[in-house]
Amino acid sequence: MPRKGLRTVTYKTPHTGRRAVLCLLLGAAILGVSWQVQARLGIARPFSLSPDKTAQKQDTTRKSRELSLSGHTLYALQLGAFTQESAARQMAQQYSARGAAGYVYRDGDTYRVLAAAYATRAEAQAVQTRLNGQNISTYIHPCVREALTMRAGGTGSQIDALEETLSYLDGLESKLYTLSTGLDAQTVSAEDARAALLSEGVTCAALGQRLSSAFDGALPDSLTPLGGLLDDVSAGAEAVRNENGAARIGAALKRCQLTAFFGLLRFAEGI
Repeated sequence: MPRKGLRTVTYKTPHTGRRAVLCLLLGAAILGVSWQVQARLGIARPFSLSPDKTAQKQDTTRKSRELSLSGHTLYALQLGAFTQESAARQMAQQYSARGAAGYVYRDGDTYRVLAAAYATRAEAQAVQTRLNGQNISTYIHPCVREALTMRAGGTGSQIDALEETLSYLDGLESKLYTLSTGLDAQTVSAEDARAALLSEGVTCAALGQRLSSAFDGALPDSLTPLGGLLDDVSAGAEAVRNENGAARIGAALKRCQLTAFFGLLRFAEGI
């Protein structure tokens, strides 16, 4: 029985569904106008990079392009493996003076010291046998980089700079490997090998500047490994400018080759 003086009144809200639809349409219209204003004012929208299989449909206000990296397998000669980076660096320095790469690769909690890397296991085994004759023990460590297809979304200049960088780096490891094996086989002179490595270093520096400029000096997190890779190869190449000895030039070639390979591997793993 209702209390005296109290009365409940229910009001009906007509066209609730229509109002919801109108709100959604209004929100979409505002978002569209916002994108157009950003485009007219030159305000860059966020750059995106994702595996192609997970990419969603891109809007028409920016560019979108499919990019790829080829797969690659190397057979590295490992000189040692340590849990402490300082110990790995010490061994690397000792062997780099003898023509080995002395490249330290962090693999989980292990720091691997690599002497060189070869395109086939047979080549790696042949060098391993020669090193055994010099009382240098090595272990063949296969290194695999899977092929990667990705979709980049951003301005045209950003995607162009990224595509040029990836295309160059995708072939750099093979070029450095050819120079390194040629120097070891004495079919390439130390002077020619040094000049070629310096040239690659200059190219890396130029690509790094172009990539940075495309993003106004601030690379997105997904591209930071590429910027670091270009800097590392450029610095590694510059280190031989005043070198004449075949051993040190050969070590620099092998180190830059491994830098290129593992740098792209880290980049691919971050996508």
